[in-house]
Amino acid sequence: MLTLISRMAANDPHAQCRVVEGPLAPVAAALNNLASQLTTGHTKVSEAFGVQALVEQAPSMMMACEPDGRIRFMNFTIPGFVLGDVMGLNVYSFIAPHEHERVRPIIQGVLETGEPAGYEIRSVVQPGPEWFSVRVGAIKAEQRIVGFTMILTDISELKRAQTRLEHSNRELESFAYIASHDLQEPLRKIQTFGERLKATSAAALGPQGLDYLERMNSASVRMRRLIEDLLTFARVSSKAQPFTRVDLGALTREVVGDLEVAIEKAGASVTLGELPVLEADPVQLRQLIQNLVSNALKFRREDVAPSVSVRATVEADAQRCELVVQDNGIGFDEKYLDRIFNVFQRLHGRSSKYEGTGIGLAICRKIVERHNGSIRARSVPGEGATFIITLPLKQSTNR
Repeated sequence: MLTLISRMAANDPHAQCRVVEGPLAPVAAALNNLASQLTTGHTKVSEAFGVQALVEQAPSMMMACEPDGRIRFMNFTIPGFVLGDVMGLNVYSFIAPHEHERVRPIIQGVLETGEPAGYEIRSVVQPGPEWFSVRVGAIKAEQRIVGFTMILTDISELKRAQTRLEHSNRELESFAYIASHDLQEPLRKIQTFGERLKATSAAALGPQGLDYLERMNSASVRMRRLIEDLLTFARVSSKAQPFTRVDLGALTREVVGDLEVAIEKAGASVTLGELPVLEADPVQLRQLIQNLVSNALKFRREDVAPSVSVRATVEADAQRCELVVQDNGIGFDEKYLDRIFNVFQRLHGRSSKYEGTGIGLAICRKIVERHNGSIRARSVPGEGATFIITLPLKQSTNR
């Protein structure tokens, strides 16, 4: 804080200190406010909307560097330095040594291709923001790349919120897994003793007693299926595998082979189009395809042979693919589009002939989102449903 005051006294723009909890937090906030006033105080009204004001008063740190990383311009000062001291230093001096191996290829890629790139990094300079989002761009002169720019945005609060959310999600997933797993044993006992009671005392129970017993067993079967689906839903994150190159065509053919009995029983036909190779979790992608094809077989119309199509188109420029799973089944009213991907959402009552727990499509959405993609649906009642999944061909993170 004393460093900040001395920098302000030297008319050093953009001097800032970190505001944390504690008795001095209001003082730090007041000093930051004063520093902001210092930053804007020497800007004339006539210059307030010019490039200089845009750069000097931007809420993000901006710098321009030579290809070797030497800093040639900076609109912010770094804590502990005055602006003049920073010029000529190497930007890697302000990056933790263990991060050099990760950051250098990103900057080098920008210098070689001219395409902007970015990364997130923890700051090594105190006081100041804890986390930055960094965007790197090429500086071009006479059609040559002569350096690079860096724009650093404070994302400390966002990272803290992300950490809290990830911790909360891990707790919820752990709770769901443990609770579901512990429920399996009493259910097994209910089913086992129900079967024994039916085998040994059917005559004594009578028709009404047997009906009660059958309902009890049916309820335990539904509960067990529900628990298994909940476990699957929780495992999308907790048991996730690394992304690898996956041949979607080969994987889908394997899924169709696994569902061969169900396909023959339904008298269905499954048509596969050209499918790409992409980076994905193969186990989860298999489950995604299996859930969608199984749904198409289950929600079929009477007296109409089910027809399922799985195809994809690739957008090379955007480096993504659009996977489409289409059927000719019973479809659904699109007014339910905001519900069908939620947990426990069933469009057909429990007494319906269409069995299910209402978790299958929620699992699909969770898998797609884990792959940095999106899923949506189109349908007309009585004319089938179409599910459209957009997935990147390459994953930027190994989530």
